[in-house]
Parts: sequence; structure tokens; C-alpha cells
Amino acid sequence: RPKLQFCQLFFSFRAMDEPLVRSSSGLSRSSSPIRRRSHSGSDYAGYERRNCHGMLALGCGRLLCFRSLAMLFVLVVALWKGVTRNYYCNPNALAEIEPPYGGQIIPSNVTLVERKYFWQFTKIVDVYDEEQTHVGYFYDINLFLIMRFGFSDPNGKIWFEARYASLVSRFKPIVEYNIQRCDSGVGGRTDEVFELKEDIWSESWFCIYHCNRRFTLSRHETNQHVMERLLPEANFGRDAVARVVFDSTLTPTFRGKMTGPVDNEGFAFRPYWWMKVYNMTTGAELAFSEQRFITGGSDSNFDVLSRWNMTMEERGLPNWVISFLSVLDNIEE
Repeated sequence: RPKLQFCQLFFSFRAMDEPLVRSSSGLSRSSSPIRRRSHSGSDYAGYERRNCHGMLALGCGRLLCFRSLAMLFVLVVALWKGVTRNYYCNPNALAEIEPPYGGQIIPSNVTLVERKYFWQFTKIVDVYDEEQTHVGYFYDINLFLIMRFGFSDPNGKIWFEARYASLVSRFKPIVEYNIQRCDSGVGGRTDEVFELKEDIWSESWFCIYHCNRRFTLSRHETNQHVMERLLPEANFGRDAVARVVFDSTLTPTFRGKMTGPVDNEGFAFRPYWWMKVYNMTTGAELAFSEQRFITGGSDSNFDVLSRWNMTMEERGLPNWVISFLSVLDNIEE
């Protein structure tokens, strides 16, 4: 009842504000829809109620919308916290642990196996050595502007991460990553940070059968963990120590599907990639990786899975950096 009285008062003031017009019967406010209905009290009361209820519905609708957006924001933050709570660098967790494989973290000859489920938040690529022992896995998390890309050992210890060079790098058509070990920085075991930058001007822009990608890799020293900046450094990617070359050709693939029909009877074509890393000064080949495809099992919904075989040809770059470069295509696709 108080709400209805408020609406009546509101419309009364609104009617008083309308201009007077002259007619044969004198001055009146005939332009008002309320006054035109004044000859019938029941019509006027009904008009008040309808407009009052409309105003209340509009206010409640806006409040409901605001509450829904607030709840959605809280749910997204909670989801991000839940998914990424164990995926970040923690130098203290590595302080008492000796880096595996003689400080290389990853052996020189490994197989990278893509892992897929029916539904997942992260891209995961498992790493196996020559004897098919599980070494660890690469993970990639992309939730809106949140990005984490790194490597974890089987015990859940994160050993290195790749980060965007800057906020602007997130929106560029090229790759700009800082790659750094989690046990580096002040009091750390290493002071190296690697900068990976895509050389888009050397790539094939419009291709179907024979596509390629080109990158430069720089090595620098720092006594701190490199964080994402607003703008990339002016000299980012300069003084490169290695050149990374991806080449490809099309190859047929086959997949099944438990959750519904598949297109083209499950047959398709995908780029089959291989990667070579060269010393920027001498041109010597440092590493070679080659991709192949298999059809996954029921746990992956019979999807097409990617596998990479990586071999180090010559010392010059850490194994963990080369393995990151090998898995780059799976993360970026």
C-alpha cells in the first residue's frame, strides 16, 4: 500500500508540471494522458497501478541484473582460484629439491604426448623419457586474461613457466614469451631468462599445404623473477642465440566420437609439423622434434592426439627450453 501511495504522489506532481493549454472550456492540462483519463476514477486508478508496477519491475529488474553479474564474477574468480591454485612458481618448494636429470629438469630425448578428456580447463602434454617413464607434464591455462603455461614434475612441483612479455603482447598477432625457471633469481640456482619472439615477416602468411613459423630465442641474465609488463621492452628478443624453425605438410587423421556423429566419417587433414633449432651464429643444428598423430582411447572420446619425439643434437641450450619449444604448437593451436 505505501508503494502505491508513493506512485500516486509521483504522478500527481508529474501532472502539475504539465503546461496549461487553452480550450473552449478554459485552461486545462489536456496533453497529459493522466488528465485525459480523469473523467473515470477507475481508469485513473488502474493507470496508476500499471505504471507503478512497471516502475517497480524496472527497478527490480536492474537490481536482479546487477546481482546476477556480481554472482557470475564471484563464480568466475572462485573457478579460476580452484583451477590454478596449484599451477604457479613457488621457489620455496624447490629450495630443498635437486633439479632432476643433472639440473636439466627434462632428459635430452623425450616423447611429448597430448592428453585430452571429454571436458577440461587446461591443455596437458605429458613428457616421457626413452624408457617410457613419466617425467612430468606441460600445462596451459587460459581463463579470460589469466594465462599460465609451465612444466610440472610428477609430484606437482612447478619447475619453469612461460609468461607474456607484456599486457600488449596478449593482443598481438605474434608470440612474445619470457621463459624462466622457478628456482632462478636472488639466491637461485640460475639467473637465466629466455625471450621468445615470433618473426612473422619470415613466415608464410597464406598457406594450406606447406606452412611454416619462425621464432628467435634470446638469452639474458637477471637477478629476479620477470613479471609481465604493461609494454614490452624496446629491445625484447634482440641478440638472439638461436633460431627456431617450424615447417609442416598436411597429413590425414582419423577420429571417432562417443558423444555424437563425426563429420566426414571421422577423416580429416591436419598440419604435420617438425621443428629444428639452429645456433644463430654458427648455423649448427641444436635440436630436432617431429610430430605425429594417433587416435585416442575412450577416455579422450577417440579424439586425435598429437605426439612429439624430441632429440638434442648438440649442447647449446637447456633441455627444458628445447622441450618447451617442441610443445609450443600444441599450446598455441
